[in-house]
Amino acid sequence: MKRTPVAWLQLLVPVVLTALYFIYYSFAGYHIIQNVWLFFVIIQIGYPIGASILVPILIGLERRMPNVQNALGVVPSRHSVYFGKLCFLLCLSAASILVFEMGFYIGVNHFLGLHDTKIQPYLIVFVIMMISNIFLYSCLMTIAFRFGTSIVMILGIAGTVLAGYFETPIGNHLWQFMPWEWGVRLLENYFEISVTPVLPGIIVMIVMTFAMLAFSIYWFSRWEGRVADE
Repeated sequence: MKRTPVAWLQLLVPVVLTALYFIYYSFAGYHIIQNVWLFFVIIQIGYPIGASILVPILIGLERRMPNVQNALGVVPSRHSVYFGKLCFLLCLSAASILVFEMGFYIGVNHFLGLHDTKIQPYLIVFVIMMISNIFLYSCLMTIAFRFGTSIVMILGIAGTVLAGYFETPIGNHLWQFMPWEWGVRLLENYFEISVTPVLPGIIVMIVMTFAMLAFSIYWFSRWEGRVADE
């Protein structure tokens, strides 16, 4: 990861986005946006784009190093290799979320002067965003290995567009089957921004996440290293 933009993406981008949000919230939206926690809903809507940038960078590093060749021909278990790569991506995601939360905490308590020191909302936000994005990272990682960067970027942009689109009443009955919308709806329900029942969505999310993981592991165990964009 040396001399790559990965560290900057994980640290600098959350700081900049958090600062921009609080600047807007203070000077333009303070009386428009009633719930300051809407910040995390907005971040979750845009999360597919961030993931679609990070995943191809790391997969590109894998292709330029002997790791992929070793995974395909040397190691005794590809399952552990796949989970190792996925867990590494999730660790980077966790670091990014923590930076967002630290920036939000500083902004709320020192920039807006709201003096909200409760720790429970931050823990719940962290858990929701991590669990709801497992499917996203597993899907994008598989597609990045097979089809390259372009398709992953298209899916990331499409995911954010669909997450915003399904915020309309149309999404109230279909969001359970849209992975990009899971975290958004769960956060909205927790912050009481939306009263849409989330239990059916949680069940679908669990089932689809395990199905995606099973499919990805099966595919990776049979992958021969070929990439469509070659």
